[in-house]
Amino acid sequence: MTGTVCLQGGREFSAACGPMDAALVARAGGPVVVSALAGAPGVDYRTASANGVRHFAALGGKGVIAAPDVREDPEGAVAALRSARLLVLPGGSPARLLDALQSTAAGQAVADLLAADGVVMGASAGAMVLCSWTVLPDRGVQVVPGLGLVPDVVVVPHWSGERGDWLRAIDVAVPVHATILGLPEESGVVVRAGQLRAVGRFATHVIREGRDLQVGQRLQPAGMPSGGPAQT
Repeated sequence: MTGTVCLQGGREFSAACGPMDAALVARAGGPVVVSALAGAPGVDYRTASANGVRHFAALGGKGVIAAPDVREDPEGAVAALRSARLLVLPGGSPARLLDALQSTAAGQAVADLLAADGVVMGASAGAMVLCSWTVLPDRGVQVVPGLGLVPDVVVVPHWSGERGDWLRAIDVAVPVHATILGLPEESGVVVRAGQLRAVGRFATHVIREGRDLQVGQRLQPAGMPSGGPAQT
């Protein structure tokens, strides 16, 4: 079976994110693991991970822990990731997060969790790298392949109707059939069984179609298999 992905636009762990995150906790039904690999090693990683632990523990998450940083403790980190039923990837630098996931066994652990019908939540950078392509704004607004766990989708987080430089780069690099999502903060989409469902405070903007997906509405992107998030 395939799992569930929640792509969020940012300002994660706020009170307004509580209802959509509580639904993820309920769906996962097991341990919650936070890994803030989009942050720099050290204080940045520990602070962001601790914020996530407090948030999900307050929502009734089971066994909520912060994973060790895979860049410092590869074996301990991967063991923690493999214990998760809900894995949380907060925001920060998409380049840093993508590098950490692709250069270690952490990326495979994410894919394996989804293959085992687990739940993965990514916010901002975390949402970006789970998709087929991601923008790397700290590398000259490059568009590069992401993990591809949410196929044929690109995320533009913190959406407010702007990001013209990102959209120009995406239009050059990403096939026309791909779905480009503008995700406002405290909002996002749940991806399951080949469909996207808008959740959170605000509508998701389907950029190439020029329309909003209101909270609760569903969309089935043309390029996404009906089985849900991709497995690798």
